[in-house]
Amino acid sequence: MARVKLQEINKVYENGFHALHDINLDIDDGEFMVLVGPSGCAKSTMLRMVAGLESVSDGELSIGNTVCNDLAPKDRGIAMVFQNYALYPHMTAYENMAFGLETAKKPKEEIEKRVQEAAELLEITELLSRKPKQMSGGQRQRVALGRAMVRKPDVFLFDEPLSNLDAKLRVSMRMRISKLHQQLKSAGNPATMIYVTHDQVEAMTMGDRVCIMNKGHLMQVDTPMEVYNNPKNKFVAEFIGSPSMNMLFGQLQKRDDSLVFHIGSSDFVLPGDKQTQAALWEDRHVFLGIRPEHLELAEDGETNTLAATITAVEELGSEKFIHTHVYGHDVICKLMNNEKQLKAGDTCLLRLNMDKCHLFDESTEFNIFYNK
Repeated sequence: MARVKLQEINKVYENGFHALHDINLDIDDGEFMVLVGPSGCAKSTMLRMVAGLESVSDGELSIGNTVCNDLAPKDRGIAMVFQNYALYPHMTAYENMAFGLETAKKPKEEIEKRVQEAAELLEITELLSRKPKQMSGGQRQRVALGRAMVRKPDVFLFDEPLSNLDAKLRVSMRMRISKLHQQLKSAGNPATMIYVTHDQVEAMTMGDRVCIMNKGHLMQVDTPMEVYNNPKNKFVAEFIGSPSMNMLFGQLQKRDDSLVFHIGSSDFVLPGDKQTQAALWEDRHVFLGIRPEHLELAEDGETNTLAATITAVEELGSEKFIHTHVYGHDVICKLMNNEKQLKAGDTCLLRLNMDKCHLFDESTEFNIFYNK
């Protein structure tokens, strides 16, 4: 295992495109770090720099106690699992897993032991004599994972390894990879894992911490629940969560002794603990963010409510998503399915749980209530 550290890392291509900007990221020994962001945010570029497949334009990249800027990939103690498996089609699963060890001139007995141990852990022992064309996508990905494991690397690198699998297999494989990380830790051989995905569900369910990226910049690095409950900026708030956090654009105004969020003809009183934090934004425009589960159906006369027109209803069994239109904004409310039946065209009142709201500066998009 090894600590991976990126200090002031930049990547600039020959055509002048600046892909990564001043990246500072410290990944602990044995940590499972997930890099997540939209397509084109340079998360795979950053992973390939750790692997040595992309050069570092500026800054320092180290694995363990070794600076790796100019170190060849084979000397970095890493193993990579790719999106497309990259298995040799003419070799069996055993031969694919053993190939790297044979190239490294490892003893035959050691190769046999490592392959069998990895196959048992990944539950693919019965597949060792099969060739890739005789296996399903999930089985091939487990063989690719086994090929990485037998090398006993300091760092595992995963580049969107599940994106070619169907939805059911993705769930199964992400649980298997998470379980593998825990098993290695329990056995006293913790593995540092860096996992790239654009799927926020994978990020939220697999990572010890998640690193959220956008346009080559780090937006926030923290535990999954911390980025969900305490997003640093508007991008993180909208990117993490499904459905996305609702955003309303309005103004902070003073009403008597209270600060309120004003939109249209509605006022929403900020909770007492947030009044002081938001005082500097009085009379300024802000975005109010609130997650779909923090909206409820309300009755006439209740406070902190919005009149909404329902545009669509998504029934999902135990819950449903109510899509509404409010003051020119699309707002989604997440309800349990035992609540009253609603349909497109109906009107309703939505109550905002203001204790759970976030306010984002109009220009910087920073979360006014961010507390780290």
